[in-house]
Amino acid sequence: MKILAFGAHPDDLEIGMGGTIARHISRGHEVLMVVATVPNRKEIRIPEAEQAAAILGAELIVMDVLPDELVFSREMVRQFDQIFKEYRPDTVYTHSNNDSHQDHNAVTNAVIATTRKNDCSLYMYEQTIPGGIAPLPFRSQYFIDISETIDQKLESIMAHKSQLDTYGPWWLEGIKGRASYHGFQVNTKYAEVFEVVKHLADW
Repeated sequence: MKILAFGAHPDDLEIGMGGTIARHISRGHEVLMVVATVPNRKEIRIPEAEQAAAILGAELIVMDVLPDELVFSREMVRQFDQIFKEYRPDTVYTHSNNDSHQDHNAVTNAVIATTRKNDCSLYMYEQTIPGGIAPLPFRSQYFIDISETIDQKLESIMAHKSQLDTYGPWWLEGIKGRASYHGFQVNTKYAEVFEVVKHLADW
């Protein structure tokens, strides 16, 4: 199975679904992580993103779109179309379309447009800290047990040392606590949650 995962910035994917990425890899799936933009300190944050992807076992593309040009547009959809055409994913993940960050929304709108041929499943991962509170709730519809990969998730987040220095250790504790809470909801130790845009059965 080929998995394509989109994040607007370095660390978005690790926070939102790092455990799921590692679980896909552990089951022999191919995973490509796509980062749309690096808003600052590229010389630091791109190597951090590369290290984090290596920890999870995934491949990484940094599109490096200029922050002011990261808007939902025909040009962005064309760029995403090209990635889809070359990679031909079975399953795609992206931010929630109710996310409070404008960059996250721009990426997700382009991903939804790019999956218009309806030849792959599409899921949206939960917005987690740091990030603003959104007016619409996230609908936890699809739970993935990451009990076996929580350590890889946390290690991949710790690879983003520049962000840990910015937000402090409570950031990591909050992310782990969120995974523990979702695990408790479905009677496992740790879980990540997704909203289903479309699920294509493979049988």
